[in-house]
Amino acid sequence: MRIAYIDPHPVPDILPATLQILQTVDALAEAGSSVDLITPQPLNNLTPADVLGRNLANKAHLLYLPDIRQRWWFPSSSNKPFYFLARRLLRRSQYDAILVRNLKLADYLISRPLGIPVFFETHEIFAQSFREQFPMTSITRNRKLEALIRRESLVYSQARGIICITQHLIEDIKSHYGVNTPAVLAPDGVDLHLAQPSGRQAASDKPLMLLYLGSLHPWKGVEILIRAMPFVERAELHIAGGTETRIAELSRLAQELNIAGKVVFLGPISPVRRFELIDRADICLLPLANTSIGSRYTSPLKLFEYMAMGKPIIISDLPAIREVLVQAESALLVEPENPSAIAEAVTRLQQNTDLAKQLGEHARQLAHNRYSWLARAQKIAKFMQQHIRMP
Repeated sequence: MRIAYIDPHPVPDILPATLQILQTVDALAEAGSSVDLITPQPLNNLTPADVLGRNLANKAHLLYLPDIRQRWWFPSSSNKPFYFLARRLLRRSQYDAILVRNLKLADYLISRPLGIPVFFETHEIFAQSFREQFPMTSITRNRKLEALIRRESLVYSQARGIICITQHLIEDIKSHYGVNTPAVLAPDGVDLHLAQPSGRQAASDKPLMLLYLGSLHPWKGVEILIRAMPFVERAELHIAGGTETRIAELSRLAQELNIAGKVVFLGPISPVRRFELIDRADICLLPLANTSIGSRYTSPLKLFEYMAMGKPIIISDLPAIREVLVQAESALLVEPENPSAIAEAVTRLQQNTDLAKQLGEHARQLAHNRYSWLARAQKIAKFMQQHIRMP
């Protein structure tokens, strides 16, 4: 099967979404498909190895299209020129399927069919996220919401198949939009080639290293972690990721709570260093907020990386998380947005090292048995092959 994976954002990059795209393309190629990743030409000098920590599989190829937005005379930041160039390339090539995770691009390609089935990978219901993020207090925002609903309705009803990262997302798409489009559950995964724990033991004379690794968007709940730290003894919270602006905001919060000495901001971490950093941690945390993305539509890359490295995990008790983890068996699930609950869970693991080891080992086995990128790609490829010839 020959697949065109198309995205309007230049790849490779250090953004989580582009890492997920690279991992998906690499794994589909490892699973046997020939995959062309088609994006605009990046301005950075990154290679796939700089992001993945290794080269792409042999059957994965990067095809770059010119990005005319970079020319001084082009007056718009619109992705439409890329859409046009990508469609022209598709028209001249022979692909069995198109795979997209950008909603506008999926809308563009489905509305201008080429006879190649389009499969859409979705990570949220965009209209619902828009409602939660912005109050509907203006005509402009209401029009944007209406446009999102129309676009999602078209894509979810006319795509050849939908790839969803949680079961709750599948159910909500069918409920919100009344579609019967074939859908497959495919949570994100972990690169087992790189997830190699060193087996290090925590030093008894040093504070525990608590780790949060990822973006610092409000729905990620990092503020809740910081608010938990006044109630935690003999531990330091290390926060990796985020923009300078967001780091400054959270740093001010730590200072206001008089715990600046217990919170270490590491800034953005090179993707190839993420497993090294996780390996150093004693406890890993994901304090997701109770939003639609956080509660029903999340499949965090870092969760599976924490798991594969055998780390005890403290994470918000939310429906999407319960699709993966079992309370007190593979992680400690705590009430969302509750600093005291996080602090109590940290203390529990401090006082019960046997439980911490058991949680980490069970999580590691679970990641290796179910959540590799290769296993995910094999499931997606089988789904696409089943539906590729449908009328």
